[in-house]
Formats: sequence, C-alpha cells, structure tokens
Amino acid sequence: MLDYGIYRDCFSSADMRSIWSEHTVISAWLRVEQVLAEHQAMANVIPDEAAKAINSLSICDLNKPDLQKEMMFVGRPIVGLVKQMRTLLPEYAAYVHFRATTQDIMDTAMALQMRLGLEFVQDALDGVIAAIDHHISSHPDTMMMGRTNGQFAVPIQLATKLLVWRSELERRSQALKDASGRGLNVQIGGPVGDLRGYESGTGQRIKQGIAASLGLNVVEPHWQNARDGVADIITALGALCGTLCKIAHNVNQLSSSDIGEFLEVQEPGQGASSAMAHKRNQRASEFGEAVARLGRQRAEQIGELTLHEHERSGGVWIAEWVTVPETFLLTSGALQWLERMLKNLVFDTDAMSRSLSAKLIAEQQTHHQ
Repeated sequence: MLDYGIYRDCFSSADMRSIWSEHTVISAWLRVEQVLAEHQAMANVIPDEAAKAINSLSICDLNKPDLQKEMMFVGRPIVGLVKQMRTLLPEYAAYVHFRATTQDIMDTAMALQMRLGLEFVQDALDGVIAAIDHHISSHPDTMMMGRTNGQFAVPIQLATKLLVWRSELERRSQALKDASGRGLNVQIGGPVGDLRGYESGTGQRIKQGIAASLGLNVVEPHWQNARDGVADIITALGALCGTLCKIAHNVNQLSSSDIGEFLEVQEPGQGASSAMAHKRNQRASEFGEAVARLGRQRAEQIGELTLHEHERSGGVWIAEWVTVPETFLLTSGALQWLERMLKNLVFDTDAMSRSLSAKLIAEQQTHHQ
C-alpha cells in the first residue's frame, strides 16, 4: 500500500521514499563495498588497482532480476551482489568483499540510510515547529477554554496550549539527536564481528576509516547481535509519532462542528464528502493522526527485534529490513501532514469567546442553585 501511486503521498514523503528506495538500498550496499575496498587498499590489505576497479562499478552495471533470483535462492542479497561484482571484475574478484560478511555491508548501509533519514526528519520537524511559532506570535493574548476529561475546565491562553506542543516536539527532536549518537554506527567485523583475518590494529584502522568516510560512529567490539542502537532510533521515531498523533487528534477535535474553535483552511472541494455536499472535512489532521498512529505502532515492533540469539540471529534481523524503513516512511508522512495542517490552521476567536461565555453562564447557574 505504501507504494501505490494513488496512496503513497498520503503515507510518506517523496524524499523519504527516495532514501529507502530499492535503487538507493542497492546503491548503499555498493557504496559500502567500495569504501571498504578503499580503506583496505590504504592499509595495504588489497592492491590499489583492485580498490580502483571496485570503485569504478556503478549500480547501472548490476542486473537487478539476477539479484532478485539470487536473493530468493540464497536468502541474502549481498551474495548475489558480490557474485556480480566478481564477474564484472574477474582480475580482482578475490579482493571484492574481502574479509567482510553480509551483515557488515547491510548494517553499515542501513546506518548510512538512517543518517540521511534522520536529517530529513529533523528538517521536517523544524518546519512543524516553525509553523507553531507563527501561531504563538500571532496570538499572544488570545484566550480559550481549557478542557480536562472532555469537560470545560478553566480559561487558558491559546499560546500556552501551543507552547506545550512546541516543548514536546523540541524534546522529541533532542531524543532523536541523542539516539543518533548511539545508533548510527559502522559495522565492519567479518563473520562474527571480531575483525578476524586482519593483523593486530589493521582491522580497527580500516573500521574507523570507513566510519569517518560515511559519517558514522564506531562501537566496540561490534553490534551484530546488539541492536539497541537501532532500537533507540526507531523508538525515538515512534515517540515522535505519538506526539504528532496527539496534536493532530486535538486539532481534529477542536475543528468539530460542536466546537469549531480551530479550522483548516482548504481550497474549494478539499475535504469534500461524496454523500453530504455541506461537509468540509478536516483532512490534514485526520491523515496526520492516522499515519502517526501507524508510525508509532510500527516502531513498537523494534523491541522484539533486539532479541538476538548468540552472535547472529536471522529470524529477528530480517524483520528489521521492513520495520526500519517503514517507520521512517510513516514518520515522514505524519510530519508532512502536520506541517500542512499547521500552515493552513486558523482560529475562530469568536467561537472561543462563546465557549468562555458558556462556562461563565454555567457557573452562575450552578451558583444560584
């Protein structure tokens, strides 16, 4: 459903789809293989000519149908990738994927894509916060009725309500930055992660060099079976989606016919009903809520996927291949809807005044009783 032409812009942004597209995923695998070769050559582990030949390859040189066939036959996509690279470079075949394992390539590529995805999320989140800031500055003294447990409480400033949203989003932003520091890590270690096959210190230098080239961090000794860093990032995205869902749901409630204090400005025909011509449904808030719910729910799966057995456990690792990208995709969609909702949001101060007056009248009637 996330790929349907009719639906995809409802659930994710074009930029995030580009980051996690099949083309980009394969390109990231190839890029990691190439950076690995570069740093192995610098350490005199493989010939310079081999590294140059490996770096001359492009995704256009690869046969995708053969990659798919090999994946379904072997159960791992890097086997087919390496097979094709070695066929394309027969003179240097022995140096392709040298002393590496499939998880080295896929985990490092995923970390690279998560880094790009988090940069997009932060930019989009900044846009949402900026939209809230605009409303705060435009309504410094506007009063509205506060509500607790669905009932009138006491009057509050509209700016205070918006500042609470802003403050929560700032904390979500910081949580993502903190998680990035723990989860964006290079994975270079070989079959069981311990850099076997390299002379003392050489593997470590190669690993650190690759991390520097790709803008990633290094953890020791490895994280093949320690997925807490990935879980930190996905959990932080899920928490962000929870906040976005709450805000969108609040806006939807306050836009209802019975309250009418908030309103999404729409072009003629937007939010139309096929059966009730008088209706103008608030679409951005409802889609923002729905997509954010999906993002939060998808992110919740990551906890189960940290439960690796021994040094590697495919049964949980494979599930990351779906959970991680889809959490990023759904988060991008939720952010897209929230920014649209907030940019098109207006406030009916007359409706707010009527709510305040209704509370005052109810208080007076209670007092006289």
